[in-house]
Amino acid sequence: MHALKRITAAATIGLAGVAGSIVTAPSANAATSLCGSGYSYLGTHAIKRDASSGGPRTGGHVYVYYSSQTGHNCAIARPVPQLQGKARKIAVGLHSPTFHRNHSDGYNPWENYHQWAGPVYVKAPHSCITVVGDLSAGHNHYSVSRHGVHCA
Repeated sequence: MHALKRITAAATIGLAGVAGSIVTAPSANAATSLCGSGYSYLGTHAIKRDASSGGPRTGGHVYVYYSSQTGHNCAIARPVPQLQGKARKIAVGLHSPTFHRNHSDGYNPWENYHQWAGPVYVKAPHSCITVVGDLSAGHNHYSVSRHGVHCA
């Protein structure tokens, strides 16, 4: 019975390690689970601190993926490991070239996400997109806005 407890404990620790790596290290595999199947990784955009106050300079990242089958881009925003559990109001958005003010393609800054935001989608085949993201942690605000990126 004692050996069974050791095996169970080892398996639990191993699974906890795997779960931790999934949460803290997004990859192309994260797109499959969060965006859906058929998405390829396009790039990452750092969500940087707006003011020169304390805290890490980079608060998180927006990960962007694309499905050539559907013509949809997908994005997910996550805080850096140092801010996990401390970040709030995490937001992510994608805008197509036909974006009109007050008609956002997936961006909702009023939600109070703490772990990650997204996935959000925009259909923009053969077009450049705009990627936005932001979050707050303590008294710091972090944001990113990249226009005309990931042109297909």
